[in-house]
Amino acid sequence: MLEVSKEQAQQFILYKQGLISDFSNFTLKDIIKKIHNLQIDTISVVARAQDLTLFNRKSDYQEGQIWKLLEEKKLFEYWSHGICLIPIEEYPFYAWKMEYNKKNPSSWWGKWQIENKELIKEVYNYVKKNGPTCSADFKSEEGKKGVGWWDWKKEKRALEVLFDHGILLIAYRKNFQKYYDIKERVLPSGINTDPLVKNELANYLIQTVFSSLGIASYEELRHYIGIAVFRYLWKNNRKSIMNYLQNEVEEDKLIEVNIENLDTKHFILKKNESELSKLNYHLDQNTPMKFLTPFDNAFRDRDLPLRLWDFDYKIECYTPVAQRIYGYFTLPILDGHSFIGRIDLKVYRKEEILEIKSIHFEEWFKHTEKSFKRLANGLSKFAVFHKCNKIRAEESIPNKIKKQLLSSIDSTFLA
Repeated sequence: MLEVSKEQAQQFILYKQGLISDFSNFTLKDIIKKIHNLQIDTISVVARAQDLTLFNRKSDYQEGQIWKLLEEKKLFEYWSHGICLIPIEEYPFYAWKMEYNKKNPSSWWGKWQIENKELIKEVYNYVKKNGPTCSADFKSEEGKKGVGWWDWKKEKRALEVLFDHGILLIAYRKNFQKYYDIKERVLPSGINTDPLVKNELANYLIQTVFSSLGIASYEELRHYIGIAVFRYLWKNNRKSIMNYLQNEVEEDKLIEVNIENLDTKHFILKKNESELSKLNYHLDQNTPMKFLTPFDNAFRDRDLPLRLWDFDYKIECYTPVAQRIYGYFTLPILDGHSFIGRIDLKVYRKEEILEIKSIHFEEWFKHTEKSFKRLANGLSKFAVFHKCNKIRAEESIPNKIKKQLLSSIDSTFLA
């Protein structure tokens, strides 16, 4: 049993994730290999999730740069815990997942596939003949306009079924629109396409999740790359999974970690023990704060920040306006290894303005002149990343906080 403080656990996770370590000289692909998957999301009040996740690990990253790696076949797009970009070398695990999805459709999808077997075949043949295809290439029924994912036209559903089964893959995206092509034309030559076999899956899961997060519990292990493998190996039974983890400890592959004041069992790879013991992180008082996407790999499983940081976060864009507490799409504020609050930001791209709509600090956080400077530095970097040359704050922000914040921002940025 390894005894660590909460602070040590927080720092090691963020270090392995590249949020307090220096990933500046790493290639984009190397960064994604270290965190395994990069979630794609459509919300764009600021840069989308895939771009913010990379910007917070590589400060010279340019918005949209990631799609070149998909076109170059260094990454592929598929379902991990959600829809993600994944290093192409990881394909064998996802080839297994494609087969699993094909054999285990939901009751609704399974029924739809049977009823639309001929349509699915027609759509596949169309793509095979015509090459990269987007859903817009198929006309909607006259006068009908879809109102959400549940109201997709039939051809779009067929494309998604073929994608889910790994028969079609995403060749590239253009203006965020997916272009599907047959698997054989998307995958690079020489890549291993054989699905992992059953006795390889558990080891793959352990190595992937613990290498990416450093320290993890059952919950992170279960969610980081999706729960399909848990259903397949252990019928999603918690006791069976914990028995497996305990066996890995007994075989000296994992070490159980006791984090102060926590009852939840955590684990670390045996080979990472010395890396944890040598970690010596201290916050540089000039280090800019970071504003994470809610879908960041270190944050997207809400149980982890709540358990380790006592940071209770909810995306409120799906909450009725009258019931929102913090704002439409607040971003967690990371100051060193601490989550110190939430900030609601909006980018006006045509006007090149970054607007601070609201900011809320945790009750325990004592903001000082230095912390406001770190916050201001973070906002300035965030503005530059979004090609904004001005920063403004809404009138609704408490005057004392607004005054301290604006006085810390370089005057050339003030709107």
